[in-house]
Amino acid sequence: MSQDNRKVNPTKIMSFVGYLMFYGLGLLFFFFSAFIVILIRTKSDTKIIMPDLVGQNYVDVHNELMRLRLKVKIETKRYVDKNDGEILYQSISPGKKLESGSKLYLTINNGTDRILVPELRGQQLNNAREMLNKVLSGENYVSLELGGITFVPLSEGLTPDTVIDQIPEPGKSTTTREKIFLLVTETGNKNDKSSSFSPDLRGKPFPFVATSLHRSNRSFRIKEIIKTKDKRENGLITGVDEGDSELLLSVSLFPFEEKNYQGYETLRFIPSTGDKYSAVQKSRGDNPSNKEIFHDLQLQTGIEFHYVFYRVGDIDVDILRGTEKVQSFKYLAEYKK
Repeated sequence: MSQDNRKVNPTKIMSFVGYLMFYGLGLLFFFFSAFIVILIRTKSDTKIIMPDLVGQNYVDVHNELMRLRLKVKIETKRYVDKNDGEILYQSISPGKKLESGSKLYLTINNGTDRILVPELRGQQLNNAREMLNKVLSGENYVSLELGGITFVPLSEGLTPDTVIDQIPEPGKSTTTREKIFLLVTETGNKNDKSSSFSPDLRGKPFPFVATSLHRSNRSFRIKEIIKTKDKRENGLITGVDEGDSELLLSVSLFPFEEKNYQGYETLRFIPSTGDKYSAVQKSRGDNPSNKEIFHDLQLQTGIEFHYVFYRVGDIDVDILRGTEKVQSFKYLAEYKK
């Protein structure tokens, strides 16, 4: 082979280099265009609308603020008459459009300490009201709101105008946001409104309403249990309808993901025979005690029976027909007090 045949053709080299440059410029243009499109789309996606946060508790909105990728800066103020964790001020007005990643300044109340629900059972109603108006919180006194009173007829061994039960239970650690509901005996005065059955049951706890109706010989049953997004409606009557021979009640329940130490529970039971049934909850622990949930309710064969009650700690619930236990249920809290 000769020397001349081994020489590289300059024309071929120039053609190959041109092809590479053309291909490279094409790729560069493609990636640049793609980058511009992604940038435009991303920029439009980061536009958010500022929610209204004032009056809400910071714990309740924290996850949402993280989802919106807002850079939250917090300062605190102390107002005893405001709830602990309540948002008092936000630097960006509600409804304003802004970019994800914007700075948001929040002023949060750090004024109300945790308080313990006082023991009100056995107190005269007027005394119970006074006790709720002056509950010790740290070094200060605050008020707990009375959510409602349910009256029950007087029976042997009970005194008029006396608190016989309360929700939540005494000793619960809470804040001034939680309302207190009372079950109170009638005054015995026929001229007093509390001495007669009141059809206005809405907004009162189902367990207390059920006790009052049962002692007043009024037939009732739960028509429906409704999931609510408002924690303030949890366990309360939200609807009352008149059936042929009974009251049909709608009860709201908030679907908590966790099993708290105390709270409302549902009981579902299908009677094998038509008869009168009772239910008793038995607490667990070092000092076990029994508490009647309902007594001698007439149930129908094969028809599912729904009931709502208030539980404290770990308990067992026994369904009784007379003195015979026909079924048992367990309710366990996910954490201990």
